Amino acid sequence: MRPVVAMLLCPIILSLPLPLPLHAEELQLSVISRSTTHADLWKAAEVAFQRAGVTAVVREVSPERSAVLANEGATDGDVGRSSGLEKNFPNLVQIPEPIYQYAPTAFSYKRFDVAAGWESLRSHTVCIRRGLRQTDQRTKDMTRQVLADESTMLRMLAAGGCDVAVMERNNALARAAMTAEPPLQRLLPPMEVMPLYIYLHKSHAALVPKVSAALKQMRADGTMHKLLGEGE
Repeated sequence: MRPVVAMLLCPIILSLPLPLPLHAEELQLSVISRSTTHADLWKAAEVAFQRAGVTAVVREVSPERSAVLANEGATDGDVGRSSGLEKNFPNLVQIPEPIYQYAPTAFSYKRFDVAAGWESLRSHTVCIRRGLRQTDQRTKDMTRQVLADESTMLRMLAAGGCDVAVMERNNALARAAMTAEPPLQRLLPPMEVMPLYIYLHKSHAALVPKVSAALKQMRADGTMHKLLGEGE
């Protein structure tokens, strides 16, 4: 009788669902919306987290909200922010290896000397993007237009509403306008070069050294140059 019972039980045992595999950790990271530069930064961040063994998904939000949400824990971190963010958002931890060397650059339809950096812009009306902390600080005493995104800045510049627009050196929209007629001028050198970082909520602080090592590896093996044009 026992062999019969065992045989009857076998199909039941075999039909039981197998335990599901544990899911890898998944993080939701904010990036600034409607920004070609931050869209590119996200590609690099995604690769860095993959190399660190973590799945990361993107959430595009306004620059005013991205750090707030990460600090509150509504997202797990913020991608592409300047140094010192943790002073105002104490729940954020900076990954020490930069994700990018950001170079705010003057674009204009008139060529003029920008060798003095930000001070070169003082006699001009400047278009900047709303919510970019460093650019806002550097131009706060200047005559300026503060606009929603780079495409709006370029339209304002073409219409004569400002003399110069400050955008990232390799901004895709600006580069496209440089091939149009009349051609937009990229005025070099950049205003400055500043590192941008990934910040994580402190609950994920254990990931900081892994992601930092992944970013260093990407810089060494040429991935950063391929994805972001770094070094151009």
